[in-house]
Amino acid sequence: MRRPLLAVCAAVVVGGCGSTTPPTVRPSATPTPSPSPTASPLPDVLRIDVTSTGIGTWQLIAVPVAIIHNAAGRTGVSGAVVHFTLTKRGHALTSLDSPAISLSPGESLVVTSYQCTDFPCNTADGVTATISPGRWGPLPGAQPTATTTGHTCTRGCSGHGQWDVSISVAGPDLLRNEQVDLFASCSNAAGRIIGGGSRQLLWPQAGGALTLDVPVIVNAPPASCQVGATTST
Repeated sequence: MRRPLLAVCAAVVVGGCGSTTPPTVRPSATPTPSPSPTASPLPDVLRIDVTSTGIGTWQLIAVPVAIIHNAAGRTGVSGAVVHFTLTKRGHALTSLDSPAISLSPGESLVVTSYQCTDFPCNTADGVTATISPGRWGPLPGAQPTATTTGHTCTRGCSGHGQWDVSISVAGPDLLRNEQVDLFASCSNAAGRIIGGGSRQLLWPQAGGALTLDVPVIVNAPPASCQVGATTST
């Protein structure tokens, strides 16, 4: 009778007759979240827009005018040139170019060409403008700023004629003998451009400010004038 009891006991031992320690369950590590990727800024809009144009004539002189705007919000441009085409009844008469100009990000600027003094310039009744954008990138310094305090007639005060626009220019980053181009645009009471003019000078000192006149050619007595200043680099 002992052999069956031994077999039963052996079976009980094999099946877990004695007490056992349950295994320790270790908590799983919480994964560290990955940092969210930083969004890259959208590419800048490298474009210069022509927002308005006009022309002033007097005697044999014609001066085309454009107001342009740098659509780029973060990028400046230098060496840009405005190409004007004078027209009469929609037909091209002649082409004129502005000096090379610079624009800060988001800047708007009045621009004219050098005046045309040959026939048939004075017969023009319209103008178109296109732009060669030059070089995009950081400018070497802040562009000069310009304000006007008024305008006075010098000749032809009741119709087509010549006026002087007072302009105050400040250029803290300008270098001595740096070329600066000054521009003026004049409009009638409805806001239409009726003429303009320009003046070029070598800046006489490092930084500082100047007040001087810019002669403009207009089709009628102007109601208002606006001014601008720029460098070519």
